Amino acid sequence: MDLKNLPTPVFTSFDAITQGIAAVVYLAIGMAAWLRARHDIRTRVFLAFATANAIVLGIPTVWWLRGGSGPAKLPGAATLGIMAGLGVGALLLFHFTQVFPRRRPWIKASGLQMPLAYCLTPPTIAGLVEFAPATADALAAPYVLSVIVFGFPLLVLLGIVLPIAAIVSLLRSRLDVQQQGLAHLKRPIEWLLISQVAGGALTIVLAPVLAVLSRSDVARSALTLVIWALGMLTPLAYAAAIWRYDVLAVSADGESPIPN
Repeated sequence: MDLKNLPTPVFTSFDAITQGIAAVVYLAIGMAAWLRARHDIRTRVFLAFATANAIVLGIPTVWWLRGGSGPAKLPGAATLGIMAGLGVGALLLFHFTQVFPRRRPWIKASGLQMPLAYCLTPPTIAGLVEFAPATADALAAPYVLSVIVFGFPLLVLLGIVLPIAAIVSLLRSRLDVQQQGLAHLKRPIEWLLISQVAGGALTIVLAPVLAVLSRSDVARSALTLVIWALGMLTPLAYAAAIWRYDVLAVSADGESPIPN
């Protein structure tokens, strides 16, 4: 197998269906929960996270429905929207795990760190995407320097540091609710952990496999379905927390601080 010439993953009708369903589910759950408690930090952050996911999932689907041949040929503005959505989505996921089911100590003392991250991430991504050369031969020293100074640290932060920090936040919150008489909230937190740990790991590990199996419709669809199902656990776990486990009845701040 020539690993240097892997086929470009094909965006199929199955991809369009799964991504379209995910986008709708995210938005529906996010909006319904926000309408139930508009001033609650947990519903506001999740609605923003749901919107970011809907953008990332919806743009390729809409492009496909309009006759586009796949995400690889998306217009520049659409590609920029997806990349910005992915970056801000990583921030929002971490933010959500810092306020769900209650605010954690870090977010209480973080000051302007999260607002600054939200302000700086989109323009940084936009600049790197907008000025990216079409070919490797066109790489210029200023762009390479910007990637080293801004792009690589941002990639590490959004792709590694924050996802791990989000998982750690959920693990600590799971322990906290058990110790503070809120054991009924363990189940949705555990579902979130399964979604983020298993789904994230499979996405990273199986992304190259999906490219290799792009010509095998059955194998590719099966792997895509597994990753999709694990990803869908996140909005469904949140919905269960809202409507089954009544997390909104628990103060977001709590009467006593959660241990670090």
